[in-house]
Amino acid sequence: MNIRLTILLVFLLAIFGALGWWFKPWEQDTPRKEEPWAWRIDDDAIVHVEVTHQEQTFVYDKDLGRGKWFIVEGDERSEVYQQKWAGTPLLLSGPRVNRVLAETIENPAQYGLDPPESVIIITEETGLSYEFWLGNVTPDEGYNYMRLVGDPKLFTVPEIWATVVNRLVTEPPFIPPPLELGYFYDADFRDIQQLEVTHKGITVSYAPEPGQRTWYATVGDERSAVKPPEWWPLQLQWFGQPGKPGGPETPGGWHVSEDGAGDPKYGLQPPETTVRIITHEKTHEFYIGVGHIEVDEDDKPILDDAGNTRVLVHYAGLPEDPIVYVINAVRAERTYCLVTDPPLAAPYDCPSSGR
Repeated sequence: MNIRLTILLVFLLAIFGALGWWFKPWEQDTPRKEEPWAWRIDDDAIVHVEVTHQEQTFVYDKDLGRGKWFIVEGDERSEVYQQKWAGTPLLLSGPRVNRVLAETIENPAQYGLDPPESVIIITEETGLSYEFWLGNVTPDEGYNYMRLVGDPKLFTVPEIWATVVNRLVTEPPFIPPPLELGYFYDADFRDIQQLEVTHKGITVSYAPEPGQRTWYATVGDERSAVKPPEWWPLQLQWFGQPGKPGGPETPGGWHVSEDGAGDPKYGLQPPETTVRIITHEKTHEFYIGVGHIEVDEDDKPILDDAGNTRVLVHYAGLPEDPIVYVINAVRAERTYCLVTDPPLAAPYDCPSSGR
């Protein structure tokens, strides 16, 4: 054999040997076996869903002619709220099983499957139905026990998946009623007997002297005459009729969330600021939360010339109302001033911007 050819072959063998040693295919991890699907359905083929959770049942039907889904209550049908319903048929088209815990369920009651916590029936347009039961949450709270009727196995599925399915009963996707536009309440500011503002745990009360135009502020045990700033009359009128919107310039329109008042990020529950108005006939109350920071297209805060974040509106809400509204930032800042710097002396410069 030619000496050059021999050297070349030895060189190639050495390269392949090094590559084989480097990658060590015999030591590579065995590909993880994917868990099976509990079932698989084309989501467009689902026409009927019936969910029973803790003895309460909701039925959903698809109108094949229009492709729309409806909540069925006896003879009544109401269209689903698409923003909440979107993705539900896909969700029900088949969950991937997390684990197969047993080939046969020996004690179903132990897993919350006798009786089951939830019973879900899914029907295709062909008439084929699937029924599955959801049981208790697993000890690590990450999964739910599940069984498919007709299959003796005990499965677990992600808890978040089971929670979303159960919400078809606990939070059915009804179309919310139209928002009532206008004011938080409607009172004549001339009927105000007492204005009470609590901001960050400190309360200051304001009341007019009967028969006079003079207002007095009570701070702790001290009562002093108010030296009305320029904005005082307009602010009083606003306290009598606080508008739900912060004005046409407010982002998000009339509200920013249908049911987010309990989210701490809004500063409404517990409220950062509470305004209470007492008239001859009734007591009114509303809340002011934190300011909404304006951001640019890259979700970065917009800064003013002084380098401060830009806030045009503050979040606002009403007692026992899940909706998050907004009010104009100037209205909010003047309200805070009534606590942080009561107008008891002139000249008065709060808010410091002069607004």
